[in-house]
Amino acid sequence: MKLNHHTGLKSAPRHGFSLIELLIVIVIIGILMALILPALRGVTGRAAVVEQSAEFSKIDTSISQFASDMGVEPWSELVLTEDTAVTAWDATPALSLSRTRIRRMWPQFSFSGQIDFNGDGLFTGDSGPDATVTLSGSECLLFFLGGIMNRDADGNGSIDAAEAALPPAFVGFSKNPVNPFSKTGTNRQGPWFTFDVGRFQDSDNDGMPEYSPTLGDAKVPVHYASSNNGQGYFSGVAIYVQADGRTPWNKDGHQLIAAGADGDFGFTPYPSSPTPATTRLVYANAASLAGRSPQESDNVANFKPGSTLSD
Repeated sequence: MKLNHHTGLKSAPRHGFSLIELLIVIVIIGILMALILPALRGVTGRAAVVEQSAEFSKIDTSISQFASDMGVEPWSELVLTEDTAVTAWDATPALSLSRTRIRRMWPQFSFSGQIDFNGDGLFTGDSGPDATVTLSGSECLLFFLGGIMNRDADGNGSIDAAEAALPPAFVGFSKNPVNPFSKTGTNRQGPWFTFDVGRFQDSDNDGMPEYSPTLGDAKVPVHYASSNNGQGYFSGVAIYVQADGRTPWNKDGHQLIAAGADGDFGFTPYPSSPTPATTRLVYANAASLAGRSPQESDNVANFKPGSTLSD
């Protein structure tokens, strides 16, 4: 008998997704991304805040060690002169005050001789009308915790244009009580903190570097304000005060503040026309920021470790 082999119809092989199915997949992916990305940004942002707060904690420790060694915490306002005349330190009230502050740390310092504070190889200060260099905020932080700057990379005793453009090396202070700002010799104190040279900047072009935070816009340096060793914060510097509107946070210590991810403090650290409204910023909790500049909300401060001001 002849067998008839019947072959049934076979379905045509399927080639890929239909347009509708692709659209559905795209929509699902979009929904998932909308859910995941904010969470990822939140985790990344939180990690950056924690990192900045941890660095502030290390700087706080270094300031405490400096105070133990030198008898005072670093000031946050200082005026130096590279003029060789002893009388140059009497030229202005700001210089006289700075001389008093320096003398508290080095009572035997002679206030004479050539001192190149900004390490440019010259003795003209910030190249203004006099030979002075004015330090404020994080400039003071680097100067005191890092020590005197040395840009003489080849050690030949002079600084050429190429060396002047290099990031400075902070070499602490000499233990010679008469000349603590000597850059040579191995008998030294400090540095008390190792700063990341990649985060140096000089926004006012005076040769004294400022320090950028680990988060946010690197163009905005860390804001450092000292209570002047318990004598009171300078009236012209912006600081945070508690709910009573008078008592500073860390009233006998110092404040370290970093602008958050937006790179904006929401206030001016040294306002040109200071008033209590612009220099004494009330902060008790996140609700305190209501009605103020929204840029303040993501600031990180050493008196509120591990979080932003709005957390």
